[in-house]
Order: sequence, then C-alpha cells, then structure tokens
Amino acid sequence: MVFAGAAQAHGGGGRHGGGSAASKYERWWEDFSPKSRDWARAVSQCESGGDRNIHGGGGAYHGAFQFTIGTWRTSPRSPGADPHTRTWRTQAVVAVFLMKRDGTGPWPVCG
Repeated sequence: MVFAGAAQAHGGGGRHGGGSAASKYERWWEDFSPKSRDWARAVSQCESGGDRNIHGGGGAYHGAFQFTIGTWRTSPRSPGADPHTRTWRTQAVVAVFLMKRDGTGPWPVCG
C-alpha cells in the first residue's frame, strides 16, 4: 500500500479557528495523543522525507504517507481527491485514523 523513503522532521502547529474542513483536521490532530503524533511524524519521515507532495513507486504512491489512491479514498476521515492536494496535517490525521483501524500493516517498512 505504501512506499518507503527517506527521513525529514515534521512539526506540530496549533489549531485554526473557524469551521472549515482544515480546522476539523487541526482539531483532530491536536486531540491525538503525543504518541500518535510522534508515530505520524516518524512514518512520514520514513516514507517520504515528510514531503506531502511526493509521488513514489512510479506514481503509484502519493503524499507524505505514500498512500495508494484506493487506500486514501477508503481510509477513515479521508477528504477524498489525491493526498498530495491536502496539507501534511490532513494526511497525518487520515494516516493515524487508518493506523488505529488497521494497525501498521499499510506501512510494512516504516509503520
């Protein structure tokens, strides 16, 4: 499902106000435990060097967590479209919810 890559750190950031979809993802991110946020940063670093726009595996894998399009679209809380069109934080939220549902199997090297 995902493609392993290089490493780069990703930081946090605060919540955004308002009722936009981005704010929803910010709130979910802030509500995760530090362990879940650390897991997301580490997996993202390993999979893509933290690059939310990257495509790997000849274009089969997308975004910071190297989702296939099928996995992205069927993951819990996925906003659809292509992961690389979403913020790193949105991708991280989807990855954490997927990990909580399916374990680390979608990231066999980095999870």
